[in-house]
Amino acid sequence: MDAFSLFAAWLAIFSISFTFLPILQILDWKSRGSADGFSSVNFVLPVLTIACWLRHGYMTDDVNNKLINSINLAAFTVYILCFAYFQPVRKFLYIQLLSLFAVLYASFAYVDSVDSSLAADTMGGIAAAMQIVSLAGGIYEIKRAVSMGTTEYIPASMQFAIFLLTAQWSLFGYLAPNPYIMIANLAGLVVNIATISLYFVYPPITWRVPLIGTQQEKKKKTN
Repeated sequence: MDAFSLFAAWLAIFSISFTFLPILQILDWKSRGSADGFSSVNFVLPVLTIACWLRHGYMTDDVNNKLINSINLAAFTVYILCFAYFQPVRKFLYIQLLSLFAVLYASFAYVDSVDSSLAADTMGGIAAAMQIVSLAGGIYEIKRAVSMGTTEYIPASMQFAIFLLTAQWSLFGYLAPNPYIMIANLAGLVVNIATISLYFVYPPITWRVPLIGTQQEKKKKTN
């Protein structure tokens, strides 16, 4: 097995382990007794990317792709169900899910309509585009943190893991070479770095950011 194959195998293992990180978020919701204040966007939008890459994996018979994204799809389905359980207001979640299904249906129908010799490349392009579109969730979280003046609802463990994941997938896309994977993950890396930088400017209120160590100082009570 050459170095690139070893790297691909490692990346598959790392990606699968990353998939289970949101369990920590679910435990946090359980301890709080609610997911109120948290957004479902970053659980719904990844499904858009996962489903598109999974379809591309089956079209190209990419074993790593099929394995990673099948597990991802199953895991994120569970996370969305958990969010729905802990979230008292589910209206926006339902709207997001209906939009997700509509976009996936339209995308897959379009791929089925193109010439079979171009279908796999078309699906790859759509998957990369959807991954970039899904960054809207990260941008929304940045805007939300700035408006609230805190990163209280942006889990640091997820952001650090996303940094490691997107950096490695960007390198993989470069080495493969697969421009769809490289461009999509470089875009994700930029948004991720911007999000991590917010921990310095708008620290969380009730917890300290691991590694960085930032947290908002408690205001002293005045008589």
